[in-house]
Amino acid sequence: MSIPIIGNVGFTEISSAGSLTSAASNKIALPIQLFKLTSSISGQLTLTENSNHKKVIIDTNGNNIINSSGSPLNVDCPSGVAVELKGSGNVQSTLKTFTSAVSSTSNTGTTTISDAGNSTLAVTTNHTFTEQLLDTTRSQVADGDGTFSGGGAAFRDQTTTVKRPQDSSNSTRPVNPTYYTTSFATTFGGFGLDNINRSDFGMSFTHAFLEDGTPISGAIVGPSGASTFDGVSADQPDTNTTHTVGSDTYRYMQWNSALVGVNNGNTGTMGIAMYIDVNTGKAVVEIILGSGGRAAFNQIKNLDVFTTSTGRKFTFTNNTSHTITLSGGDPYSSTSVSASGTGVVNRDSTDGSFSITGTFPSTNDAGAPLSSVGLNETSSTSVNVDNHTGTNSVKAF
Repeated sequence: MSIPIIGNVGFTEISSAGSLTSAASNKIALPIQLFKLTSSISGQLTLTENSNHKKVIIDTNGNNIINSSGSPLNVDCPSGVAVELKGSGNVQSTLKTFTSAVSSTSNTGTTTISDAGNSTLAVTTNHTFTEQLLDTTRSQVADGDGTFSGGGAAFRDQTTTVKRPQDSSNSTRPVNPTYYTTSFATTFGGFGLDNINRSDFGMSFTHAFLEDGTPISGAIVGPSGASTFDGVSADQPDTNTTHTVGSDTYRYMQWNSALVGVNNGNTGTMGIAMYIDVNTGKAVVEIILGSGGRAAFNQIKNLDVFTTSTGRKFTFTNNTSHTITLSGGDPYSSTSVSASGTGVVNRDSTDGSFSITGTFPSTNDAGAPLSSVGLNETSSTSVNVDNHTGTNSVKAF
């Protein structure tokens, strides 16, 4: 209920959150406004600026004003007029979090977060990671007569006209048709075979007819690669040279003992050469036949190709004097960043988007309750607590 007007003072009793302007009704134009709480408030008290106001007092009267979603007050007074708190009730915001998000996956740069004291989140390309481009696993195939074929990508007895980077003229060679494409040239790392000239590259071989052959007839790896691949001994390159063709640098790689022929190797040991055809830009996997060997009896079985890709580095810089815990999983899951410190997360993709939630501690070093917002949402109006004995929340920055 309202208290009658006494002189230039408007008294209004407040029992719920909402507009003090509306509650004061016809008394709102008086120069002195005194609002007295008759019960605790859950939410926010608001007051619209009135040029007549010379003094605004909120007497908590032993009751609390608690807002879990923002500032407990949104009081706008004329310039030079503060809102005065009295009584022993607590005036607090229990909101301790802030959020920040950028939805664009192409985002790079620095986002300044005003709700965290101008802390920043920088997204850069200063992160690389190993990415697998090919993980080809082929199974042997039943032929329907009780026999099996290797199930790989077969070589052919027919030859293909190509130009090796070290040669001045064309030549005809047994080239695997599956991989003779410009797409695989890109996957293999271009003219320089950048993704083949790695220790984690691996390729295994099999035979067309397993009753006369071997499920895994050999394997090759890159320089300094593992001693085995696909369960058999692996051959490292015996020749690994570069050649300038025009303005481009090509690589030629050869493994002399890559695989054995059918009949337990009675048809000899065979080699493999890899390069990019200078004429077409297509990837060449050439089989170098042993004495009596046939290309069509041999197949490429399994293949691992990796590359080094550029990812994204996320660096949060805490510009407040309190620890902030970052969560949300995009990209921070539960990362505590100390005052003036940084929190770094690397992402193995080119996605620069983020959506974070930051949480401040419950109290500051003096034991006062912390909040991510101030007592008064209207920053131009100060709050005078000289005659207030309750406990107020303190903005974290």
